[in-house]
Amino acid sequence: MRYLPIVRLQPGMALGQDIYDGEGRMLLARHFILSKEHIENLDNYGFPGVYIDDEFTAGTEIEQVLSPEIKCRVLKLVHDFFLKEEHTPETEEEEIRELILDVVRDILSDGDVMYNMMDLKNYDEYVYFHSVNVATLAAVIGAHYGMSEYELKVLTTAALLHDIGKKFVKVDVLNARRSLTEEEKRLVLQHPKLGYEFLKRNYNFDPDVCEGVLGHHEWYNGEGYPLRRSGEDISIYARIVKIADVYDAMTSKRPYHDAMSPSDAVEYIMAMNESEFDPKIVDVFLKWVTVYPVGCEVELSDGRRAVVLENFHDFLLRPKVKVLESGEIINLLSDQDARSITITKLAV
Repeated sequence: MRYLPIVRLQPGMALGQDIYDGEGRMLLARHFILSKEHIENLDNYGFPGVYIDDEFTAGTEIEQVLSPEIKCRVLKLVHDFFLKEEHTPETEEEEIRELILDVVRDILSDGDVMYNMMDLKNYDEYVYFHSVNVATLAAVIGAHYGMSEYELKVLTTAALLHDIGKKFVKVDVLNARRSLTEEEKRLVLQHPKLGYEFLKRNYNFDPDVCEGVLGHHEWYNGEGYPLRRSGEDISIYARIVKIADVYDAMTSKRPYHDAMSPSDAVEYIMAMNESEFDPKIVDVFLKWVTVYPVGCEVELSDGRRAVVLENFHDFLLRPKVKVLESGEIINLLSDQDARSITITKLAV
């Protein structure tokens, strides 16, 4: 299985993974043979790339953190929750609790799974994919941070609902390509507080869920918003949601910026360690979020290009790769002849 940008897809290629829309509905199934029209539709729909099955990467599978069935259910829940004008708090709260429990237990069922893929998401329905991705990544970080199942449920709920305050901000403001007015900037900066107040007023979630929503744009050094809290004064849930939120936002295509590669996003997070992010959480993040996801093409320091086949805990800069020109498999971690070879960039 290999990840390819939309511009490199060719008619006749077979999809390597199912593709869903922001409501959790399947658009195209794995093994579907793409036509020119399908590729154009994927491009128009806002998907930057997809996974394909090909002979070169045959046998390379990507272990998904969250099962497709559960991810579809979460996407639909988030989609409906954001768009509803009339809410039924008791019913919605119970549905969220049950689904969050499934998410947490699904992630805990495989303690070694890494966040190890390019997520297939379109920018037109960004807020739904983003909410699900942030919840998934936050749960992975929280599990390896040592949280209990109950704490993980609190964390995952806060992460899933972290942007709910954007319900109260006009879509054309959130997606504006232009410079925002001062009033629009003020409203956007208030979305954590708006979400906090909405949840506190209408639901009976654990207070830490609301704190996680309120603080997800605070910086560890106190330069964030809306309350300019710092260090341990920021909820641990908010500190974890913060790093998951930034990573997924940076690696997502938006109307006002292109997607950054996972490796560049990781570099940013490393650079902002101890200022924007809690260093204890960054340490966990760097062990469980891959710099070079499986199935992606990379450029080697000797000029060759290769596809990543496998990543290793604690050694994420030294994966196993397969060279495109020759088919040679190189384990950058253990092959003695490859000690001088490094990866110079992710080629997506």
